[in-house]
Amino acid sequence: MTQRRVATPVSDTDLIYSADTYVRGVPYDALARLRGSTPVAWIEQRPACHEPASTGFWAVLRHADACHVLHNPKLFAARGSTGEDAGHGRGSRPATEPPTRSRLRRRLPRAFGARTVTGLAERIERRAYALVDAVAEKGEADFTTEIAAELPLLSLADLLGIPDSDRWLLSDWSDRVTGRPVAGYPVGYSPEPTTDPAACTEMAHHAVAARPRGPLDPETAVRDRADAEPAAPDRPGAETEEELPDLRLYADELAEYKRRHPGEDLMTVLVHQSGGKNAPVPAEEFENLFRMFAAAADDTVRGGLSGGMLALLKNPAEAARLRADPDLLDTAVEEMLRWWSPVIRVARTAATDTVVGNVPVRKGERLVVWLASANRDEPVFEEPARFDVGRAPNDHVALGRGPRACLGAHLVRMQMRAMFAAVLDRFEAIEPASEARRLRSNVHNGITHLPIRWQPRARPAEE
Repeated sequence: MTQRRVATPVSDTDLIYSADTYVRGVPYDALARLRGSTPVAWIEQRPACHEPASTGFWAVLRHADACHVLHNPKLFAARGSTGEDAGHGRGSRPATEPPTRSRLRRRLPRAFGARTVTGLAERIERRAYALVDAVAEKGEADFTTEIAAELPLLSLADLLGIPDSDRWLLSDWSDRVTGRPVAGYPVGYSPEPTTDPAACTEMAHHAVAARPRGPLDPETAVRDRADAEPAAPDRPGAETEEELPDLRLYADELAEYKRRHPGEDLMTVLVHQSGGKNAPVPAEEFENLFRMFAAAADDTVRGGLSGGMLALLKNPAEAARLRADPDLLDTAVEEMLRWWSPVIRVARTAATDTVVGNVPVRKGERLVVWLASANRDEPVFEEPARFDVGRAPNDHVALGRGPRACLGAHLVRMQMRAMFAAVLDRFEAIEPASEARRLRSNVHNGITHLPIRWQPRARPAEE
């Protein structure tokens, strides 16, 4: 007689913890059940081979408690890791806030002056239209890999004022900073076929010579990333500070270049600040700046762009509403961020004994704020599962809150607004061409492939 195998029930905490769950989508039903039963849930952590055994961490699920933790960095420090994060190439290293990053957080609001932001917004808009126009007549493309993946690193290069001839280097740096390559996830910035390494600046040649893995040219860079083995589920993905000597060397030389050849970019503004807290930016700070913005470009912008497109595909009535009223674009971008939540969760560590959601939390215990859960909290968002391009107010936490909110939040919004303005202007009758494929991650809500098809819209005669 054959014995029937009975499936072992999976708890909601296991569902929201496992990276495998998120290949099928964020487990919103499980998060809702947990929110309804407890504001803060304890999750037993599975030890990973690169980490010591850990007892677990607190999952912060409700909007009010998420805001409390994020708004109080003195009570909840931005450090600590959560094991399963390593399954997608980042998150296994402690998320520390060293002094150089704290100084950058003080500098950046001054650096993002009106002139810098206006010029950057115009360049981002041109970039977005160029990417969309490049595929418009095809009528079908993979939105993630052929359209959305390019914009973040192009925008990063514009932001930092990196010369056009050197921009192919950004792809390799971003892959290494963010723990790429990961199986199934798109390469970031692929150099143009016409890229000539001989045309690169002297700074780029010095950086290439300093690479720990030897010389590299654009074609090799693309081939190496395409052929590389997937990151192991238990291996930290991102490289350490010491493993990026080429980035540090380039940063040092670029800072000097910007002192001699100023432009309308963030690095020019930063390196020309002088005196006291506004002293010129050393190479270490540039490297930290690059790391922070590369992470935002790689995770938040790519995830937000692909997630926003998926939202439009799944909600054609809202897409039609947005097309009919382009003035809704700003609120639509905020709703895309809330509905999709590009960053699923962030980690903190209790700096002292405290209380979160009426649950005692002891000093040294870790907390993980589920942004995706807070963004679907019923008391805050009416019909939270509904995608509404006109939703207002929209008090989402997709880009964090408080002193350690996403430094590139303004840049994220600019890129999403520019991309969807271009898409709606150039594409008609957008629909899925096949199923979307999601990133295996319980931290970054990413889409690895999103094939779409459309009818090209006629361009205005003056273009």
